[in-house]
Amino acid sequence: MLLSDVESALASNRPSFHESPLEVVAGLLCEGRHYTWAGIYLTLDSKSSPALLQDAADLHPAQVAAAGTRKKILVSMKVAGREVGFLNVESDRENSFGSEDRVLLERVAGLLARFLTGPGKYLVRKAAKPKPIPRAAAA
Repeated sequence: MLLSDVESALASNRPSFHESPLEVVAGLLCEGRHYTWAGIYLTLDSKSSPALLQDAADLHPAQVAAAGTRKKILVSMKVAGREVGFLNVESDRENSFGSEDRVLLERVAGLLARFLTGPGKYLVRKAAKPKPIPRAAAA
């Protein structure tokens, strides 16, 4: 059921002012399972993995965890052997990621990878665009 909801959210690809399809997927993962946080990171180059959903510093997803996190799993998002990013899921429970979770998250990561290299390319372009440097206010 959860996997089909994720497929539907990505297939509809209706970004709104309030949320993107990626935010819908992260919400579905947290609502449908025992996960406390889900983040989707894009690999632009070997040095950075900017968060598509969360404001993260220049850290790799493995180096960041939400407060109260007891277990964390990083799943690579790949298309044709090329890494596109990571799905980072956290839980406040011990032993919270079993084989069923691993299979589910690998499938979701595959769906996300195909989405980000297909209909969701606009999100990749937006993330790759350098943010403008704010100018100092004139006195």
